Amino acid sequence: MPNVITRRSFISRSTFAAVMASFASVPLFVQRALAEGQIGLNGKKILFIFLRGANDGINTVIPIQDSAYATARPTIGLMKDSDPTVLYDATAGTADVVAATYPYAIRLGNGFAALHPALYKLSSVYNDGNLALVHRVAYPRQSRSHFDSQNYWENGVPNNNSLREGVLYRAMYEGINASPDVVGKRSLTAVSVQSTMPLMIRGKVPMTNLSSVGRYNLLGVYSTDRSKHTNAIAAANQTIHPDKDNRDLIYGLGNQFKETLDIFQNQVFLSNEYYDPADTASRLFPANDGFYTNLKTAAQILAQTDAVVAGTQLDGFDTHTAQGAATGSQANLLKRVGGGIYALQQYFKTYGRGGPQAVPGAKADWNDVIVVTLSEFGRTTDENSSLGTDHAEASVMFVAGGAINHGVYGCDTNINGVTGQQNWIPGVAAAGGSMYGAGGRYLKRLTDFRSVLGEIIRKHLGASDSQIARIIPGYAAEATEHLRSGNAGGITGEVGLL
Repeated sequence: MPNVITRRSFISRSTFAAVMASFASVPLFVQRALAEGQIGLNGKKILFIFLRGANDGINTVIPIQDSAYATARPTIGLMKDSDPTVLYDATAGTADVVAATYPYAIRLGNGFAALHPALYKLSSVYNDGNLALVHRVAYPRQSRSHFDSQNYWENGVPNNNSLREGVLYRAMYEGINASPDVVGKRSLTAVSVQSTMPLMIRGKVPMTNLSSVGRYNLLGVYSTDRSKHTNAIAAANQTIHPDKDNRDLIYGLGNQFKETLDIFQNQVFLSNEYYDPADTASRLFPANDGFYTNLKTAAQILAQTDAVVAGTQLDGFDTHTAQGAATGSQANLLKRVGGGIYALQQYFKTYGRGGPQAVPGAKADWNDVIVVTLSEFGRTTDENSSLGTDHAEASVMFVAGGAINHGVYGCDTNINGVTGQQNWIPGVAAAGGSMYGAGGRYLKRLTDFRSVLGEIIRKHLGASDSQIARIIPGYAAEATEHLRSGNAGGITGEVGLL
């Protein structure tokens, strides 16, 4: 496949790779000839969470009104509330707010769908108009390999394993580098907070990866020795050298690497004094939980720095055995996902810019941020003999933020009026959009994950049409990929999140 990123040939890959090997945490700054779009300039940000292992979307946002659901999942299926006043076909438009111990599917108020009870904290986020649940998300010719499919979700080009460059990396490259106003002024652009750098933000210009913000320092050097090293970097940057290819590149990278060291010395990044406004004794990000700690750090980075993208991951969703229903392995994971998204909402609303307890220096509020989850594929409609589910096709994406159009997309009785895409039809196993739509055991794709990411990058970050076609190449092939407008054959395109 030809290189999907253009206008970058002035930097030699071989020279760049040799120079950058020692820099694990420096952003983009090479100036483009022409400025385009608003990426990195409009103050908007993305926080991504990759649910690795393939989350079972059918037990996350549940097609509770499809009678095939209970038949397909006699053991791991979620039960309806037996209270006769809880009518799952009611269309009040709001989710039921329930206690942490509630054991039934949570009514979402769209007349068809329900939420896993472990996600009970998301009811208030949903009712605030801050949560979209996008169901039946996948891509064409779905791979059921964890390794391959994670690559495709992260590089934004399905069925291409040769592209070792992330979709959000390209968004950063297209954005900040396009503007002379920010060239050389940003020490951070995209940051992952986990043990290893994800492909999502990986490319030839290094992004930042933190395994722990408390351990981020120059070669592990502290105290007065640290000053000696940073002073040496500063002195080296003042040394006069003969002009050579990439000299400006190396100089800028050195300066910005040094600046990132200073950013994370700010004690705000070590604080966890953020409490739930609804329960002032409870921390939003529970201590001694690595996922919550990473999520907190990602939120702080977006709130306190000029970084545009930050994110982390949660492992363990490969639930082939003992998946559980209201409780069990998936429920334990979903509880952390729901609690995490709720915590992010409350953190940015309370402690972000303009919040009642705003942290000094805060640069972002909840309207500036979109939280999006990714997971490589869904799981089989039918439970297996080990009381789990196997690799399949479509699943669910959570999209949260203060500026989104909330609701349930793709799990209702009227699927956006798309011709040729059958609705979820109770008890009809062969229906085109039913629980068995993609085959004997697979949930059919309705929305391409690239359309979800593309709409966010285009409308939220402000990518131009030409930029989005380079960031996600499928947007340049609308006649065949249908990522923006969809088609009459059953693909929705962008669903209207913004």
